[in-house]
Amino acid sequence: MPVNPDATMKMSQYRTRRRAALRRLRGGTRLAAALLLGPAAARASLPAAQADQDRIINDSANFLTNREPEMTAGEYALYEKVVALLKIQPDFAIQLLQGVTAGGAHASPAFEFVLGNAEYQAGHREEAEADYRRAVEAFPDYQRAWTNLGVLYYGAQRYEEAVAAFGKAVELGDATAETSGMLAYALQRVGNSVGAEMAYLRALSTAPDNPDWIDGLCGLYIETRQYGRAEPLVRRLIQLQPGEPRHWQDLAGLLLSQNRPMEAIVVLESARALGVANDEMVVQLGDLYAQQNLPAEALGVYRDLLKRDPTAGAKRLIGAAMAALEEGRDAEAAEFLATAAKDVPADQRDAFLQTRAELEVVRKEWGAARRDLEAALAARPLYGPLLLRLGQVLKAGGSDTAAREYLEAAARSPASAYRAHLELADLELRARHYRLCADELEQALAVEKSPALQAYLEKIRNLIPNHEDNPQE
Repeated sequence: MPVNPDATMKMSQYRTRRRAALRRLRGGTRLAAALLLGPAAARASLPAAQADQDRIINDSANFLTNREPEMTAGEYALYEKVVALLKIQPDFAIQLLQGVTAGGAHASPAFEFVLGNAEYQAGHREEAEADYRRAVEAFPDYQRAWTNLGVLYYGAQRYEEAVAAFGKAVELGDATAETSGMLAYALQRVGNSVGAEMAYLRALSTAPDNPDWIDGLCGLYIETRQYGRAEPLVRRLIQLQPGEPRHWQDLAGLLLSQNRPMEAIVVLESARALGVANDEMVVQLGDLYAQQNLPAEALGVYRDLLKRDPTAGAKRLIGAAMAALEEGRDAEAAEFLATAAKDVPADQRDAFLQTRAELEVVRKEWGAARRDLEAALAARPLYGPLLLRLGQVLKAGGSDTAAREYLEAAARSPASAYRAHLELADLELRARHYRLCADELEQALAVEKSPALQAYLEKIRNLIPNHEDNPQE
């Protein structure tokens, strides 16, 4: 039966919570957040997939003598006739089996169990649940009926009911890894982390290399901040499923959470060398190199990303260039921008032009900065922050008249009005137009109150000559 879309969505929400727990490990480090919550990262499937659930139901066709109720002779005779039809014509077989209860007759618990299996195989979940419930009500120690009820609830994401059914089955002697593993996951989903851990360990004692249960226990340890216990489990998952990007990504995130960035780099580089790393992981690797002040290595990774995803590659190169500028490393910023400049995607062109303009400002290349900002402004002529920056560049380059035009335009935009009025006030102060300077400061204060700016305004007012202060005299 195909997986329920709601179940898939809920599993994705569980994975999101798990990655949120990992994200908290670094207490706000942006890289760790990207590592552990990336939307493009692969997602694990629901532990005990639908095929496994179906197999448990199907394998329960035989009877456990001396431990389970038996059918009546008539029920068993009918069962022998239709058992072969259950897999190939389940609906027809169900009709034949339902004939036993025609006229209000009561079927035995064993027959209810068989009928529940048939209904399950036919996709009639509500009917199967009713059959299993009647079986355990009539025979409370019916282990496999409890197990199958648990499987049914588990597949329907009804975890509290699954916990109760699986728990009863385990109490009655069900020691299979599948039952313990599904019980563990259900316990985890209802918030019983201690019980979930015990059940996962029980499942792994029987099936030590089952990736579903290793993954589940690993996720539980991450959620409960037992990072030392989670790490070896992730490493084991990588051994068992080396082609799964999520395991590499989780290991890198755990290492970062323990302040081991160079080891995280090794993990991500290994994944990249094996061809396992997705674009998100390549971004994370480049960011790690950049954060560790290894610009040459970061540049190499971003170049690789640029080939795989031009938009993502350009975005990271531009971001790395800006970070380098903020740290005073303009030569590195220039190299990042030169690499991005070869083929800047349209959606990154404005960011590229503005970042290159900032590099040119650092180098006091006012004309080049002006050209880049004007080119960026052409696409957004009324964008206040861009008008403000161009005005600041023109002012710094000595073009006060042109600067005033752009700053006045920026002052009309709420996003840049405060800073634009301050820049205009400075222009007036340099020209010794104290009254105009005060006017600009008053307009800035109208946008944003500031005690320090208010005090500065009072000092400027003291510089205004009496005839300016009282123009009618």
